[in-house]
Amino acid sequence: MKEGTNAQARQARMAGGLAMQQSAATTVSASLVRAAAALALVVVLVPASGLGQQPAPVLPAIPAPGKPTIPIIAQPPNGDKKENGLPEFSLGECIAIAIERQPALRAVHSSQEATAAGQRALHNIGRLGSLLSPDLPIRRQQADRGVIAAAADVQKLHNEVVHDVTRLYYSVVYARQQEQLADDVVAQIKVVVEAAEKVLNSKTPGDLTKLKFNSMLMGQSQALELQADASAGVKQAEAALREVMGVQECSIRFRVKDKELPLMGQNAALTSDQVVKMALDGRPELALAAAAADAFRLEVYAQGQIRFKRSVPTLASGSDIHSRLLPTGSRDPGHDYRPEPISPEMPPQVVGSKADRVARVIPYSHRMDAAYEKVRNLMILESEKTFIDFEKATKRMAASKDAFRASKDQMELIREQFNEPKSPKEQLLLGYGQAAQAQAKYVEAVFQYLLTLAALERVTAGGVRPAFPGR
Repeated sequence: MKEGTNAQARQARMAGGLAMQQSAATTVSASLVRAAAALALVVVLVPASGLGQQPAPVLPAIPAPGKPTIPIIAQPPNGDKKENGLPEFSLGECIAIAIERQPALRAVHSSQEATAAGQRALHNIGRLGSLLSPDLPIRRQQADRGVIAAAADVQKLHNEVVHDVTRLYYSVVYARQQEQLADDVVAQIKVVVEAAEKVLNSKTPGDLTKLKFNSMLMGQSQALELQADASAGVKQAEAALREVMGVQECSIRFRVKDKELPLMGQNAALTSDQVVKMALDGRPELALAAAAADAFRLEVYAQGQIRFKRSVPTLASGSDIHSRLLPTGSRDPGHDYRPEPISPEMPPQVVGSKADRVARVIPYSHRMDAAYEKVRNLMILESEKTFIDFEKATKRMAASKDAFRASKDQMELIREQFNEPKSPKEQLLLGYGQAAQAQAKYVEAVFQYLLTLAALERVTAGGVRPAFPGR
């Protein structure tokens, strides 16, 4: 009687777990259909059978990312001449080189090929294998989910490489503009300081005192430090761009084609809700998490197919879908708040009777459902934050535009007064420095605006596609 009671309890526990599993399946499956819309892949599924539960939901054909819905146009930069005999690469050329040569992309493509080979191996097993392994149809479905995850990995890294090249390309342009501005300020200060030194050492120094001259020297020192920082910034940005393009080991030297940061103009309204929707519809990270949740849920069905074994491997022993990395979190006070995702868990094998094994893997499946929900929440948070950054950068650029125009006029007027013998040189230098600072702030505002555009393209998986010049 006691053994019969325990068996009934195990059956009831398994039936209850499967009912909960089917409820969770309905929620994740709806999200999986939306999230998977970013990858070009058709999945063939084999119906599940054995325990009387409903088969796992069938994934639709997954189209490639659609055309951008919020295009952003640009004014082309000035000039396309070659300088110093080095070839000049546009943004599009840099992206093309990076996609072809970046080692990380080659590595993830190799992983995708290995996953596809494993899927083919499972589908090539004949009827005899199905008789010997009742869980084989479910393992095939898990392999199909693994192919989806591998494609999501490739698309995710592709999007990140495009974003990184765009960011670093304009970092080089920005650093060069700041370097040119610093060079101009240093040149003007040197001229004035040399003239002031002659006046101070003459018999008629006038109003120029040693105190004023020392102030000029301190200003010149600060300008030289900024010039050195700007020069180092150019070299660092160029080195980072070469790395993401995968050309460091080839010692390829080149110059970016753009001489100035492009002035972008938005030709369609953009809202936070639009950004969030595009992210949820197209982000490969969400497709990866949804595929993993589905594969974990299938593990429950797979364990239910095997009746007499007391030790059965799980997907963790033959699939890498559970180990694919999700974005890491950060609570560093110096950085933005970014919660970490929930890591998946699954032992390589489970032991016990069929009911006990099913009861063991159900909580892991529920954990993966929670991990999917967490990833979705993180996508929403990142999308909203990126849009807020975009709005902030837009307003900041507009606010600094008038000051930029006024600073250019001021610098021209000051240059004219530099040549007048009785002009107050120290005041002119102060005004010239303030004008240069206003120009630097405007250039920085344009740079930050471009970075937010590149970030919008990444978080929306191409839903927002800025028309950067030369791409």
